[in-house]
Amino acid sequence: MNLAVKRVVVFGAVIGMAMAGWGELPSLAVADDSLWHRQSVDFLGTTLDKNHQPIGVVATLDIEFRIREEQQAMNVSFSSLPGKFSPLTQIAIQEGIKSSAVAAGLNPRTWDIFLTVPYYGVRIFGESLSAMVSLAVLAMANHHPILAHRVVTGKITRDGRIGAVGGIPLKIYAAHSAHIQRVIVPEDRYQEDSDWQTPFLMQVSPARDLRQAYQMLTGRRLEISKGEVIDGKRAIGSPFE
Repeated sequence: MNLAVKRVVVFGAVIGMAMAGWGELPSLAVADDSLWHRQSVDFLGTTLDKNHQPIGVVATLDIEFRIREEQQAMNVSFSSLPGKFSPLTQIAIQEGIKSSAVAAGLNPRTWDIFLTVPYYGVRIFGESLSAMVSLAVLAMANHHPILAHRVVTGKITRDGRIGAVGGIPLKIYAAHSAHIQRVIVPEDRYQEDSDWQTPFLMQVSPARDLRQAYQMLTGRRLEISKGEVIDGKRAIGSPFE
């Protein structure tokens, strides 16, 4: 990602220059550092070039995850440095993670999640990275790694579907330039994004729901819990049943 870019759209939204801080890494994360599982994931967005024309962009997000048995409610924290998340993006991510957990039949009350934008002066707006974040968190909860050179763009709906987002063609071309081999896109899409040409040696895979997208990202089947307790997380039902 070109750090000289001042504005980036994660579709329908903007990544702009960050101003005031929103808080630092929680002290609990420092105290129990060995309990955190960490990974960096790519996500797709669009930006404006020097002529103020939209182009695709591939950026990275850092995710930390742990399970705290004594915790009674899911906790998602957002770093203010180096970059930060807009309130809209924070809400989209939190709702996406909750919807993903429900779709998998898991209760996320013990989940402790910390997210970082590793670019100075960048603020993220929009919802289109929420599917990637939500699926990555779900994979971490299941101890499944994300396969290399794969990314999903979209949002998670309350019934566990992959919701439409815009800018798909631009994101696909950006992913190809970044040597990403497979892009997972919503099966539903906006009319203006209905047509594109798939780049050579690249796979574009429409996904209807979270379960399909999860298998494409991890190569593993998402097992839907139906009431048993797994690693301290009690299943709470699934819209796929």
